[in-house]
Formats: sequence, C-alpha cells, structure tokens
Amino acid sequence: MKRFVYTITLFLIALISTTLSAANPADWKTYFKNDTVKIEYAYQVCDFSSTASQELVIFKFTNLSSQKILLSYKANIWNNDICINCEQKSEESRYTIQVLSNETIITKCDNDWKKFAIFSAFITNNKEAKRYNSLTKFELTEINIRHE
Repeated sequence: MKRFVYTITLFLIALISTTLSAANPADWKTYFKNDTVKIEYAYQVCDFSSTASQELVIFKFTNLSSQKILLSYKANIWNNDICINCEQKSEESRYTIQVLSNETIITKCDNDWKKFAIFSAFITNNKEAKRYNSLTKFELTEINIRHE
C-alpha cells in the first residue's frame, strides 16, 4: 500500500510540475538566430472559462539590429508525423510581423500578438487536467527578414 501511495504521489508531482512549466513560459528555447533577429518559443496554457484550456506555442521575436525589420515566415504544423499544411499555398499559415529596432515582441494568449501563436493541445478544465494533443511538431520555414 505504501508503494502505491508513493507511486501516485510521484505521478501527481510530475503532472503538476509539467502543467506549471507549460503555464509559465520561463524556459524559452531558441528556434532561429542570426545577426538581425532571434526567434524563441515556449509553451503556454491559456485558461478559458467557457471551454477547455488550450496549450499554445508562443514566440518571442527579438530584433537585434538598430533598424526596423519586417519578419515573414511560414508555420508548418504536424499531427502524428503528418504535416497537415506543408503542401498548402494559402496565406493562412504565412505570417508577417514588424519589429522595431532593438524591440522584443512576445506572443501570448491574451495580447495583440496572439495571432502569431500556434495551437498545440486542448487541456480539460477538471481536476485531472487531461491533455489532448493536436500538434506533434512545428517548423518555421521560408524565414525572410527585410530591413525597412
């Protein structure tokens, strides 16, 4: 019985720490960097009271130059090792963002930049916080930087 309680306790601690790290994106990972721009990403859980919470891939765009830039890219998304938009030529998965000189823009659930975030998963709003994965991989391609 003690072993069972110990195992359950460890499981709950792991679940809580995973949920907290996703809810507070302190661990930014560098996706792309050159002399002009740095693109970082993290995962954030967005709580919406009327629906299940959502996990998003959020981005931090940092302009490392002293000039205003126009950054454009295509976001390819995978579900179960199948790219669901790689062959599309539509503008739906193409993004363009203007970043002022030495400015950092962070996309979040609740700011003007949320349209640049990528949906990752639904998370139920109950005690168990079950995660229903939608995104298994993402890739930013066709990264283009234009000085303005």
